Amino acid sequence: MEMCYDEPEREVISLNLTKIRYFVEVARCGNFTEASRRLYTAQPNVSKQISQMEQELDFPLFIRTKRSVQLTPAGQLLYEKLKELPQELEDLFAQARALARKDEAHLQIGILEGQEVSSLLLTRLNLVQALIPNLEVELERNSFKNLRSGLSNGHYDLIVTLDFDVENEPDFQHCRICPQPPAIAINGNHPLAGKERLEMSQLQKENFVVISPQESPAGYERFVEQCEKTGFTPRVVRQPRSLESLILLVEMGIGIALLDQNTRLSPDSNVRTVPIPGADMYVVAAYGKNDYRPLLQKVLHILEHGEP
Repeated sequence: MEMCYDEPEREVISLNLTKIRYFVEVARCGNFTEASRRLYTAQPNVSKQISQMEQELDFPLFIRTKRSVQLTPAGQLLYEKLKELPQELEDLFAQARALARKDEAHLQIGILEGQEVSSLLLTRLNLVQALIPNLEVELERNSFKNLRSGLSNGHYDLIVTLDFDVENEPDFQHCRICPQPPAIAINGNHPLAGKERLEMSQLQKENFVVISPQESPAGYERFVEQCEKTGFTPRVVRQPRSLESLILLVEMGIGIALLDQNTRLSPDSNVRTVPIPGADMYVVAAYGKNDYRPLLQKVLHILEHGEP
C-alpha cells in the first residue's frame, strides 16, 4: 500500500524593498531618529515599517531601549545577509534604466549641489539644446558622493563637478569646462572678515568646517594640503556630509571654509569670500571611461569648447 504525505504548506512572506531598506538603516545606525534623518522621512514612519516587518516575520528584529536599539540574534542574521541588498538593487535598477535608454536621444546630467549654475555653463547647455533639438536633457543636483556613485552605476550619463573629486577615479574621464578658483569663506561677523586682505596664514588659529572625507576623500585631502602648504594643521570642528550643510555652518559662524567661488555664498551679504591666489581648480564634465557614444561625445565637446 502506497502512503501519501502532504508536504507542509510553506508560509509566504512578502517584504517590500522599503521595509528592508528601513530595517538595514536602523540596524546600521542603532537609532530610529538617526535612521529617519538619513532616510529623509519621519521617525513614526520608520517605526511603523519596522513593526510591520516584525509582524510579517513573526519574530522581533530589535531589542528597544529609550535611547537606542540593538539587533536580536535573528535580526543580526538578517542584517548580515541583507545589508548590501538595497544599494545593490538601486545600482541594478539604475544600470537597467541606463541600458534601456542607450539608443535614445536622452541624457541624464548630475550637477554638484550648492553651486550657482554659471552663465558660461548655462550658455553651453542652451547651445547643446539648440544644436541637438531632439535631445532630451534632465538635470539633477546631488552631492559629491552621489554624483560619483550615480555615474558609476549608470544613473547619470555625465556629471558636472569639481576636478579634484574625479581626477583620480580610474573608471572616469573628464574634460574641463571652466576655471573655478577656490576662496576663503568667512562669516561677516568674524573679526577677520573686516580685513582688507585675507590670507591663509592668518587662519591658523581658526576653526574650520570641511566636507566629510567619506563624502569627498579628495576634497578633504586637498583642504588639508592647502593648509599645510601655508604652515599649519587645520583645526576642524565639523565635517558635514553635504555642501549645503557646509554653507549653512559658515553662515551660522561655526567655522571658516575653503570653497570654490561659484557656491551660492557669493552674493550672501552675511558671508565674505576671498579668492586664494595661485590655487587652481576647475569645473569639469566627467563621464564613463568606456562611454564613446557619439551623442555623448558631441555634448562633451560643446560643454568643453562652447562650439559645435
